[in-house]
Amino acid sequence: AFGLAQQLGLSRNQAQAYIDLYFSRYPGVKLYMDNIREQAKQLGYVETLFGRRLYLPDINARNAAQRQYAERTAINAPMQGTAADIIKRAMIACDAWIRDSKADVKMIMQVHDELVFEVAESQLNDCMDRIRGIMSAAAELQVPLLVEVGCGENWDQAH
Repeated sequence: AFGLAQQLGLSRNQAQAYIDLYFSRYPGVKLYMDNIREQAKQLGYVETLFGRRLYLPDINARNAAQRQYAERTAINAPMQGTAADIIKRAMIACDAWIRDSKADVKMIMQVHDELVFEVAESQLNDCMDRIRGIMSAAAELQVPLLVEVGCGENWDQAH
């Protein structure tokens, strides 16, 4: 509650009330957090959906600040790490398509959950459709993996 209170300019009690309301509306979030924290304490690590591990040597630390940092990391890492795994899988699949195709397209960079390409204007629509399909298929999840595609003369215009 302390951090939320500082960010929103609220009292700690007001911030705690928001947190309590959130968890009452979304009990699955609290359950996930409690379960992942306990699992991390028992195993000493957490995993992404693809099995990549992040070891947390301070998860059982006596020092409260170190332990709490490790607990926050345990909660966030599986989601953030899975997102990183998915974008890497998409990059590998896009690279394979680029190498195998005759398309005039180059993968330029990754920015968080985005891939940036340079594409010949004459092939833009075909490449956009193909890249969207490749990225959407980068992981089989229980929810849709939605991909938005934009284009422009520069990165800003593409948004």
